[in-house]
Amino acid sequence: MGDEATAVDRPGRHRQEGLPLSYAQQGMWFLERLAGRTLYADPMTFRLVGELDTAALHGSIEELVRRHEALRTRFPVVDGGPVQYVSQDAAVPLPLTDLTALDPKEREAEAARFLDADLGEPFDLAHGPVIRAALIRLAPREHIVRITTHHLVSDAWSWWSVLFRELERLYTARVHGLPSPLPPVETHYAAFVRWQRDWLEGPVYPGQLAYWRKTLAGVAPLPELSLAEPTACRSEDSPVTRWLTFPQPLYDRLREISRREHVTLYMLLLTAFKQVLRRYVPGDDILVATRGGFRSRVEFERAVGFFVNVLPLRTRVPETADFRELLHDVRRNLIGVYANRDVPYERLMAELGLKRRGFRSVTNVCVSFQSTPEVPPALEGLDVTLINHHDPFSGYDLDLGFYEEDGALRALLTHRRAQYDDAAAARLLDDLHQALLAASHALRPAAVDGPRARPPFQEKEDA
Repeated sequence: MGDEATAVDRPGRHRQEGLPLSYAQQGMWFLERLAGRTLYADPMTFRLVGELDTAALHGSIEELVRRHEALRTRFPVVDGGPVQYVSQDAAVPLPLTDLTALDPKEREAEAARFLDADLGEPFDLAHGPVIRAALIRLAPREHIVRITTHHLVSDAWSWWSVLFRELERLYTARVHGLPSPLPPVETHYAAFVRWQRDWLEGPVYPGQLAYWRKTLAGVAPLPELSLAEPTACRSEDSPVTRWLTFPQPLYDRLREISRREHVTLYMLLLTAFKQVLRRYVPGDDILVATRGGFRSRVEFERAVGFFVNVLPLRTRVPETADFRELLHDVRRNLIGVYANRDVPYERLMAELGLKRRGFRSVTNVCVSFQSTPEVPPALEGLDVTLINHHDPFSGYDLDLGFYEEDGALRALLTHRRAQYDDAAAARLLDDLHQALLAASHALRPAAVDGPRARPPFQEKEDA
């Protein structure tokens, strides 16, 4: 099988059977296979202003691929199921599209069309590669670079905390004609796959599974919200997005409340959104999902791969619930969830008999907090800015993400038009804004406050 047959779990040895996928990878792979098209592309796009060393950038990208096995992995089907192999080939073409002949307005429009078309390009998971790159020249000192991976091999932490930090150092070294300053990668994604399968056979798993059996007993998907318009275009199933930036004074008050109530900002935001959801469903059993990480073990901190787990969050929300009491119910709920977060969602659904066909899941609403700082790579001699991005696909009817960016708090709501129209999505975000305003007034400090305390823990609540 030549240089593509090295199994992920045994570098340097050739094994016909390859390595199984992690549970999260399996779930994503099967959903995409069912759809028959690429759903989970993970694009990163930056505008570069200044003197770009194209050769240094290209070489740095290829060095990242050489360093991290996940970026050289392919997913062929063997005996009816997917396995993963690592290729030795680290080549990543960086084709240049030169738009300098167009006038400035046309350049931007053509660049946007190029990026949209690139996003629609499929990945051949069986043969690879699972990463591609493209460079657009807008002017002699202005470029756009797009690097896209398949989500099977990357997540937010991989990009922002590992790959872009390494890219900075690699680019600087190459600009100055120096060798890579980076030490060898100690842990690859294969180590996590092996650890997960060993953990599921170990003594801790039954206890965590018991927690989830009790927590999710009798659970049902959140009913369709009553704000859905009956005239919504049910034939449009492509997800669309809507941003909301919260006013700075409100953001400041929410952070102050979080410190005073000994909760994370995410707990406060989640409580408000659960309260909003309760207005539009007939019962008080509010189930949503959040994205958590499998990086609790230090050896996985610098590994590149898909370490995301889905965590169900179930809370009773009475119509007349006091916000402070509900907030601390959510806090207790989340502490329990985080303490039992190592059970893969796909395994959990199968164990509890909650697995459903196709894209339908018992968790049809997701609420996440992106705690990984999205800091663009600092490339020598260049002003680098992120071109606004988001994952182009979500498997949820409603997918709400919170972001702290440049000292501001923003929310991104992704919704499926087959389920909720644009007016319904706008109303949800407006209701959330009003709920947080009400909470900020209801939880005003007394005349004399006790000492401020930080939340007792801080989890990575992102994917």
